Amino acid sequence: MTISLYRRYRPRTFDEVAGQDMAVDVLKKALQRNQVGHAYLFSGPRGCGKTSLARLLAKALNCENLKDGYEPCGECGSCTSITAGESLDVVEIDGASNNGVEEIRELKSHVSLSPFSSKWKVYIIDEVHMLSISAFNALLKTLEEPPSFVAFILATTEPSKVPVTIRSRCQHIPFRRITPRDIRARLVDVAERENVPWEEDAVREIARQADGALRDALSMMEQALSLGGGELSAVAVDRLLGGGTMSDLERWVASAGEDSVQPFLLLEEMFLRGASPQRVVEGLFLLFRNLWVFRKWGKDVLASLALSAGETSFLKEESPKWTTDELSGMMLFCSRLIPQVRAGLRSDVLSGLLAARILESRRTPQAERTAPPRDGGDASPGGKEPLKQPVPTPSAPAGSPSPGSAPSERFRRKDPEPPAEKENTSSGAASRTHEPVPLLPENWPGFEKVLFGRDLLLYSALAGTSVSLEDRAISVIFPGDSSYCFEVLSIERNAYSLASRAAEYFGEDVSVVLKLGDRLKKCAGGGNGDGADAEWQNPGPTIPLFRVPRDEDEAPRDGKGKTPATPPAVSPLPSVPAGGEPEDTEIPFEGLVNEVLKWGGGEIVLVRREDREGDIPEEIVPPAE
Repeated sequence: MTISLYRRYRPRTFDEVAGQDMAVDVLKKALQRNQVGHAYLFSGPRGCGKTSLARLLAKALNCENLKDGYEPCGECGSCTSITAGESLDVVEIDGASNNGVEEIRELKSHVSLSPFSSKWKVYIIDEVHMLSISAFNALLKTLEEPPSFVAFILATTEPSKVPVTIRSRCQHIPFRRITPRDIRARLVDVAERENVPWEEDAVREIARQADGALRDALSMMEQALSLGGGELSAVAVDRLLGGGTMSDLERWVASAGEDSVQPFLLLEEMFLRGASPQRVVEGLFLLFRNLWVFRKWGKDVLASLALSAGETSFLKEESPKWTTDELSGMMLFCSRLIPQVRAGLRSDVLSGLLAARILESRRTPQAERTAPPRDGGDASPGGKEPLKQPVPTPSAPAGSPSPGSAPSERFRRKDPEPPAEKENTSSGAASRTHEPVPLLPENWPGFEKVLFGRDLLLYSALAGTSVSLEDRAISVIFPGDSSYCFEVLSIERNAYSLASRAAEYFGEDVSVVLKLGDRLKKCAGGGNGDGADAEWQNPGPTIPLFRVPRDEDEAPRDGKGKTPATPPAVSPLPSVPAGGEPEDTEIPFEGLVNEVLKWGGGEIVLVRREDREGDIPEEIVPPAE
């Protein structure tokens, strides 16, 4: 039986370890100064060299002819026995299958025994995070004070699952993902040692698909050599991956034209060949990122991208056909798809989404697409408008809001209605987008559809009700078990909103009455023609729903340091000038509460705040209406 490449070319010296310079330097210096710790915790992603470096450390501790104070010779009896896995003084334990307290107790019974033939006894526990809590507790004392000739090396891919009591007793050395550049160099070295022909595109594709794991890269290389008849070719790698290689994705991006069917057909072909949806989406994100970076900064960044000559040529040819907004929009779209494909999004759904999105992005006029990229070319999710950074200062005067203030709008105290509706309902009857609909039973479902799209709270409260229409009066009849929905719509602002919506849809002279058994509630409003936003202009005393306490508004306390039962005074919210924003705009918490009010109908009955010193929370109770 042939030994796998990743086992055959496991690093035998510290200099052969790829991509872990920091970890290697720490261990080298510890060996040179004779300051090796009694316990180490190696953490990092799979296939990055944790176990290989643990074995190298065990060799260095027991080598009879150490070179330069740290490098094992690889020829003495201790080194050869460790390499062959036959050493009785280097014990490797799989934490996943030996995770019980009994196994750890057995280990403890052997720890105190002297080494058989070496200077050190080394225990390598792989996947240590799989040990049970009882096993960790049994290991604590031994790990803290082992015999002078014992060293523990714990390896894990999830250090957060290792108890802090264990981590604090070890020297924690984090391992990093190996870069594609380092993986490529290692693959080329192995190919030359094996004396097999190789292609640059094949090596780069394997390095990219390995996702930082050298062991995975060597496994893919071995499979590609089998498919290619002893040659490492791009065709063999493409067959191995089933499509979705960088050349396939470049061809897909280049095929996108207005109303072209090629993007859809190429995706279907890739998935029929067995391409992984996750690999396709992640590869597209990387490709659009490279295009965006090159379009933004040009040749100055080519060296940092570590691309092949063919990939560089593609960037130079394709990037002028895109705007930075389009490219950043495609990046954002792919980033949102990645969690879905990891969760199992079907390939036929994915092909439709990707084809539709790239065709939509190609509808930008050619003159605009070939124009030089603008400064600050970050794009919104749709790839049409540039994203603006949040501005910490108040917005511009009324009537001329700054475009850069859009992201901070949700943090301002403002009218809770969406901006689009405010524009459509600002001038009474002129705001209507259609003529009043006749008040007939067959037209009521259409009104409910309008509520569903514009006021989800009203729509939900009306679910399960029946309607009686007489003359110009609407009677909403609630069943006996819908008292909660009746109470929700009986609140003045909700009743006023329902009447306003009905007047906007059926005409200003319509009236709305709510009925629950013998209880009646007439919804006032709606006849003034102010539309959906009239509820916030309801005449009468203005009583705020809440007030966020500030530092200067500390509630008075009695002599015992307790807050009196009487709630603190609540002042009304500042009025909003016509067409503008309140003067004190930057109040993030109140802006968030306004968003909650929008969805919850304003029914906040209690706001709790905890003092900065961590005292008992105070309660801010709104006054009774």
